[in-house]
Amino acid sequence: MKMLRLAVVCAAALAVNGAANAAELDAPGKPTAAASEAPAEAKAVTPVRAEKLPVGLVKGYRGTSLTVSGSQLLFLKKGDRVDVLVTFDAKMEEDGKERKEKITATILQNVIVINLDKPAKAEDPGAVELLLNPVEAQYAALAVAQGNITVSVRAPGDTELHPMEMASFRKLIK
Repeated sequence: MKMLRLAVVCAAALAVNGAANAAELDAPGKPTAAASEAPAEAKAVTPVRAEKLPVGLVKGYRGTSLTVSGSQLLFLKKGDRVDVLVTFDAKMEEDGKERKEKITATILQNVIVINLDKPAKAEDPGAVELLLNPVEAQYAALAVAQGNITVSVRAPGDTELHPMEMASFRKLIK
């Protein structure tokens, strides 16, 4: 599903910018020497790796801002891929007794950072704007209303999706 999403993002970015070659996408607005010297008919459209695309909104997606702690934004930059986690109080039932338990769940994986608002101090809140499809944007809004949001940055090139079990201290100490 995310590979399909990646293909849609690539296609939309290319459609918005017209037929562009990979060199033009590496440095938008700044033609390379090879691109400017080649005759127009010799320029071919070549496949572009996702991490080389310009970062911004594309048709069909939403820029969704999440308020996070400034310390989470220290090493984050535009174009990074992140996972979004939410920590909330869940009602659990055990032996017929209901109790509250803190749970953390990864609700979104491999989403692109399109903008940041870093605070002056790491203790202050900041904001991260993510490129989400409309359904993901709804889940992000629900997560903000439900609990505390954490953004976890991925290594460059790490775009795989993984089944994620919800985390709780009860599971950890069993």
